[in-house]
Amino acid sequence: MWGRFVVAGCVLAASSLPAFAAEMDNMILSHVSVERLEYRVQDGDDIGFVEGDLVVGNDSHKVVLGIEAERSTGGGEFESSEVHLLYRRPISDFFDIQGGLRHDLAPDPEMTHLTLGLTGLLEQWIEFEGNAYLSDEGDVAFRIEAETEIFLTRRIFAQPLVELDVSASENQAREIGPGFSKIEAGLRFHYVVTGGLNPYIGINYEAELGETADFARAGGEDTNATAFVAGVRFAY
Repeated sequence: MWGRFVVAGCVLAASSLPAFAAEMDNMILSHVSVERLEYRVQDGDDIGFVEGDLVVGNDSHKVVLGIEAERSTGGGEFESSEVHLLYRRPISDFFDIQGGLRHDLAPDPEMTHLTLGLTGLLEQWIEFEGNAYLSDEGDVAFRIEAETEIFLTRRIFAQPLVELDVSASENQAREIGPGFSKIEAGLRFHYVVTGGLNPYIGINYEAELGETADFARAGGEDTNATAFVAGVRFAY
């Protein structure tokens, strides 16, 4: 007798799974992640840096509000500050297409860009993001980012990353030349406190390239910087 009830219950549960899965797919969820909140010790003024996103949506449609900012501890001025608002939609099991706006608050002059890009996972679990930008001044630029996580122990992992900026034209107001304009590479060692909290230490390298480096030299500025970093990554 009880066996019949169990069988009937299993059949009923199985029949309701597709509807439950569809309902889960349509649920609107939110997720906040701060990928890097760190202090950089380097020659000259030290730097505070933050990069994070708020993602709202479901499996099919997402809206992403993000920020990336870098501030000098010496003069208290932002070296760079940008916010973006993107719509993201999957085009395969591993990649999403995204588009929207990016607004640069610093350096001067402020600038707004139309954005179109791709984000997802390459082979070997390498996280990739590539975006093309069209500014309100008609300038075209590209940014490519890639990073991965290599676990050394159950709680410690290394995170190498690289970011490359390319400009299709010269922007004298911002002292950016055409071609490869900037590269950033880093290696951070994270300690997993919980699934959403990872303090870390590491090293970060930035260099201006090509004609952008020529602009910096003409202004008496350094064209590269190596920094020791300490920070935290968290999500909820």
